Amino acid sequence: MVSQVMDLVKEERRDQPRVGTRKLLKALRHSFEIENIKVGRDCLFDILRQYNMLIRKKKASCKTTNSFHHFYKYNNLVRILCNSAKPSMGI
Repeated sequence: MVSQVMDLVKEERRDQPRVGTRKLLKALRHSFEIENIKVGRDCLFDILRQYNMLIRKKKASCKTTNSFHHFYKYNNLVRILCNSAKPSMGI
């Protein structure tokens, strides 16, 4: 049973390498019924964990401001005004 499940999972992962276990179960449910394999969510998680095929989350990369874009950059009007007007600007 486990080898049949792994064959189906590898075949599906060939097309969608980063698909998660829940979506994989949903995509393969029809194939499991045809092969007469009874695999639930927890069992599929255990099988994939056993073969080290669980998808790990990607590390979030930091996103910074792109100052070199091609759009027009407006001047900082607050800096141009005299220092005495800054408190009245509502900053």
